[in-house]
Amino acid sequence: MKAAWAGIVIGGTTWLPATLGAESVTAAELVARAEQGSVVVTEAGGAAVARFVFADRAIGRPALRDLHARGGALVTRPCPPRPGIDALDHETMHPGVMLCFSDLSGADPWRHKTAVRVTACAPEPGPAGTAVLTCVSEYLDTPTDTPASAVVCRERSRITLADRTLGGHAVRVVTWEGELAAPGTPVVCGDVEEMGLGIRLIGSLAPRGGGRYLADHGGVNEKGVFGKPAAWVDAAGEIGGSRVGVLVIPGAGRTWRFHARDTGWLLANPFGSRAYGAAEPGGATLGPGTTLALRVVLVLHGALPDDALGRIAAEAVPPR
Repeated sequence: MKAAWAGIVIGGTTWLPATLGAESVTAAELVARAEQGSVVVTEAGGAAVARFVFADRAIGRPALRDLHARGGALVTRPCPPRPGIDALDHETMHPGVMLCFSDLSGADPWRHKTAVRVTACAPEPGPAGTAVLTCVSEYLDTPTDTPASAVVCRERSRITLADRTLGGHAVRVVTWEGELAAPGTPVVCGDVEEMGLGIRLIGSLAPRGGGRYLADHGGVNEKGVFGKPAAWVDAAGEIGGSRVGVLVIPGAGRTWRFHARDTGWLLANPFGSRAYGAAEPGGATLGPGTTLALRVVLVLHGALPDDALGRIAAEAVPPR
């Protein structure tokens, strides 16, 4: 582990709390711009790609919402969900794509039992054609953010969206690089189920809505994926008459188990082990002044043969 990052520096600028603010598809230049309480990502022509929302009190934590694949297919459940169209379960817990934790030294922002304070969130420069944003958050030990709240853990996340060609297929790649940092006291990341990078999928990509999960080890849907280590899991289904999927690929360095529900919830968990019935202990402890890096890549794709998924996963996340 390395020394914890000091201060809040994004794209070379020091940010203070006041700064909050189908296969033939041609690759688009993606653009990120700051709006009130969010960072909006679009194609250069204005087509929607995603919204990173960090100031929604009902949700209480930052999340990438309304994520679209190339060609315009929406792959995450809208937040809030649409009555009569979307499943309505966990409407304030599954806003889209997010890092989520239910046990950081006892703090539980996942169930809204403790608060999250966003101290900075803004677009930053990145490689040509990509959209990049960075968000810095503090996990508190109280249900609401007050001057007396203690910081249990800090998180810095850098999220990059880019249109690429992998294995000869046109895809949209979302890379979420998160870093947890211990403040002046250790942070104990619990061996529990609700920890890691989660995505709430649109209903048609969920097994309950006609979609399918497939893991690298051959497991299918919740029964074959839940609680098992996997190098990747793909969720795919039909949207508007076309095959669309989201390939979830965790990074190296830890054992990642998947918390998969047929309703459309798919979570890559680097901490859960005994929580899923395994013999070995999970969790992690960060000493004062240390950090822990977590990386997950999402590949939004069109129709792919099953035997191409592993090759694309390997190309999307090359060894470091």
